[in-house]
Amino acid sequence: MTTIRDIARESGFSVSTVSRVLAGHRDVSESTAVAIQAVVDRYHFTVNRAARNLKQAETMTILVLVKGRHNLLFASMLEHVQAAVTATGYSVAAQYIDEDDNEVAEAERLIAETKPAGVVFLGADADHLVTDADRLGEGCPAVVLTNSVGTGRAAVSSVTTDDFGAARAAAAYLLDRGHRMLGVIGGNPAVSTISRLRAAGVQAAVAARGLTFDPATQYAQTRYSLGEGYDAAGWLLDAGPGVTAVYAMSDIMALGALRALADRGLGVPADVSLIGHDGIDLASYVVPKLVTLRQPQETLARRGVEILMTHIGGDPTPVEEIVGVDIVEGESVRTLP
Repeated sequence: MTTIRDIARESGFSVSTVSRVLAGHRDVSESTAVAIQAVVDRYHFTVNRAARNLKQAETMTILVLVKGRHNLLFASMLEHVQAAVTATGYSVAAQYIDEDDNEVAEAERLIAETKPAGVVFLGADADHLVTDADRLGEGCPAVVLTNSVGTGRAAVSSVTTDDFGAARAAAAYLLDRGHRMLGVIGGNPAVSTISRLRAAGVQAAVAARGLTFDPATQYAQTRYSLGEGYDAAGWLLDAGPGVTAVYAMSDIMALGALRALADRGLGVPADVSLIGHDGIDLASYVVPKLVTLRQPQETLARRGVEILMTHIGGDPTPVEEIVGVDIVEGESVRTLP
């Protein structure tokens, strides 16, 4: 009996390409479809519908890869993603990885093991996606949330915020209130696209005011966690005397910094002002209430899942959407005389 592999071998195309032609997907050129169809007709090949239905039943799962085990933003967003996916009839399989891991390599392994219908990346490094995205394999579309992809690879899309613009707005917020010596707590720009863009945004805001920013004394490089945010705040106070305001690239870092400042006998905002990034719920319940940039979690999750479903349905056109952030007022920033 002729199989799809026989058709692939005879036509000279991959099994996945033949499968997409037989399924009527639109991401195959007309000449390729005609060549494959000719072989199909010659062998009187017909699709085994029972086998196809079984295969579809086995892949009604969306893999969600969460980058960073201490990121409360992603923990909250995972709930929104799960709700949006469940509404489509699919189920979610979530996997946490370290923030320094290569998410594409991990996805490649999990795709081979579990055969998901699609992948949602909660956080990803653009460098990995640019160099390694093709390893995800044909037929497994992906969408990245909170990061821009920019790879141009078919069926890899992104829904994100403007990290550069948001960080520039955070720095401008502090500068507008009379602060001239800013400290920044952020990730490693060499391995984190988000950290690189946010650091550049701060530097652009400072330069626009004719001021200087010295990363050697004003940028505390750390991981996105409470404990390391705590340590980073202490380092800033020792390395950059005169810092009057701190921008933390995540609320979880900011909360660690808040504790570190208190342990040094410094008041927020009386002695040091503090602004976070993400807009997690906890930021509104600490004392003082944290000023933060809020990412629209539900919108990011909903649009990401909607776009992924269009890819699963056969439309491979990559989509890149950027949504805005809001500054949530709080009590952790004061205006200097």
